[in-house]
Amino acid sequence: ITTAQSARMETEVHGGQGSPMKSEYMNSSALPFGSIFAAAVLWPLCRQRRAHLARCASSGDRKRLGRMMPRRKLAEVAGFSGVVLAEVSMMFPTAMASAGAADGSTLMRQGMDAFSNSRVAESIKLFDQAAEAGYPRALLWQRGLSLYYAERFEDGSTQFRKDVEMNPNDTEESIWAMLCDARNLGFEEARKRMLKVGVDRRPVMRQAYTLFRGNDNTAKANLERLAKTGGSDEFYASLYLGLFAEAQGDAEIARGWLKRSVESSYGKGSGDYMADLARVHVELRGWKKSEL
Repeated sequence: ITTAQSARMETEVHGGQGSPMKSEYMNSSALPFGSIFAAAVLWPLCRQRRAHLARCASSGDRKRLGRMMPRRKLAEVAGFSGVVLAEVSMMFPTAMASAGAADGSTLMRQGMDAFSNSRVAESIKLFDQAAEAGYPRALLWQRGLSLYYAERFEDGSTQFRKDVEMNPNDTEESIWAMLCDARNLGFEEARKRMLKVGVDRRPVMRQAYTLFRGNDNTAKANLERLAKTGGSDEFYASLYLGLFAEAQGDAEIARGWLKRSVESSYGKGSGDYMADLARVHVELRGWKKSEL
């Protein structure tokens, strides 16, 4: 992916509204101020888009880029994190190495591919290598998901909690930290320790967060309603209802909701990393299609 392509993707993700700052930064003749702006402004903004963006950017699927969920960080657009970090490294060479940052981004994407193909142990190894190569470890939320399925629950909780420290509005990381803690400490104790985060702009994730925090009846009813609406809401409502049921020890209910998430139109065709996760979850649990 070229620097110019990264600039166009950034514009498309934000509704086609560019800004002078973005065009200046992406212009090869830009003053050093562009690099400083990239470090101070672009990097925090990058943290709002994640896995789905990485997939779409890698494949050049701009149509899908236009309807991105806010779940994943823009830093992980294929190559974009390397662009930003490389610019920063030129300004502050003692802080990070541009080659390491680029390698880390590549290794991160390879780890995502490994997980999407149910190679959990391999994905963890690649995510660790990404961190060693310069990719910010605290932003490797994908590593936390892999650690959960490797049953390294304490390490997974730590990963998600570090991510929330960097992004205090990350609803899903709070939920996944709770899911890890539930396997180690029990459901009720994990709920007591659940991280408080800001308000997610997606209604479905606000309801999921409320459900895991303790308002079972109202939030569950709202999620069940959203699970009938189609699109990403159907997928995410079903996914988190299933994960909630599994955390409570109800495998039968969990299996039913995971079925709906995997077989939803969004689960089948979105390319979202979380859709891959739902499919991997079903596979690793040994739930055959006939059981679904």
